[in-house]
Amino acid sequence: MTYFLTLSGSSTKFSKSGFLLRTTGSILGQRAIELRSIHAVDLPIGEDTNRDLTDQFIADTSDQIRQATAILLLTPATKESVPTLLITLLERFPDNSFFKKPVLLFATGGLPAQVAVLERALRHELLRLGTTAIAARVHLGTGNWITVGNDQPRLSRGAEREVAHAIDLVLRGIRLKEGKEFALEFAGR
Repeated sequence: MTYFLTLSGSSTKFSKSGFLLRTTGSILGQRAIELRSIHAVDLPIGEDTNRDLTDQFIADTSDQIRQATAILLLTPATKESVPTLLITLLERFPDNSFFKKPVLLFATGGLPAQVAVLERALRHELLRLGTTAIAARVHLGTGNWITVGNDQPRLSRGAEREVAHAIDLVLRGIRLKEGKEFALEFAGR
């Protein structure tokens, strides 16, 4: 089964990042692709009694990473722009876990310029994990959300199109790569 795996660095699941996950899941669903999510806030860290739980969490997540078609990193952009929760999670994965997988970076909040700061903060871990370039990046600031009364926020149409465009770019790259691999296999190389 084809799926994208989101690694979320948000400190809460019921934030704009969570609403973005729903929209992203809907966009992928329209393309017959499942979206799975791992939340860094669920990582059981701390006491030695949690060591087995932490090891199991990382092993399970590493297995999902191996099987995923693409990795979507979702994190809030803050003034500090150091995605501490996300980095804490990424540090625990084995080297080259993301090798040959497209990685998307979605940042919520903050300013567009903070996406570059986020990339620099993540650079060491992404390189260690086998990512040489971010395949697509999207910044969703305050102006990209629509809220009416007490309703849950939702993405503006423009922001939703931007997310869909980033996903489609990655999917085109995956299909081109698969086509080349098939052609080489068919040619007997």
